[in-house]
Amino acid sequence: MNQVTMVPGVVRGDEVVRYPDDEIRLRGVGHGNVQVMEYWSTDHDGPPLHSHQWDEIEIVVEGEAEFRVGDEVTPGGPGTVQFLPAGVPHAVRVLSGEARFVYVTIGPPYDGFAREMAQLMDEGATVVRLVERVVKYGVTIV
Repeated sequence: MNQVTMVPGVVRGDEVVRYPDDEIRLRGVGHGNVQVMEYWSTDHDGPPLHSHQWDEIEIVVEGEAEFRVGDEVTPGGPGTVQFLPAGVPHAVRVLSGEARFVYVTIGPPYDGFAREMAQLMDEGATVVRLVERVVKYGVTIV
């Protein structure tokens, strides 16, 4: 579990990071190790089962998603909250159409990871190059 460190303040985070099927708005970064993102996705496949060094809370705001935590799969709509301590294997995918989430992370910063993955995808990076890069951020593909 990561120790929470926050710097007091009010921020308006408008930076947008895009993946092929996702748009991530970095709403609260740079004020300690707690970060807040707004996440729109049409990714019906989702990422592979993975874990990382940051704790994460995912809240469904709109749409329907399927959450996988280890071997357990749970569907969820608006109001569903997923709690993920660091190191827990998980994945999420949008069941149909588009879904919107709010993510809160605690621990190693997520924003650098998001920016770098988006840049690599824009460059048409190979799977090998993407996997090499995720390791840099403490992400493990299960």
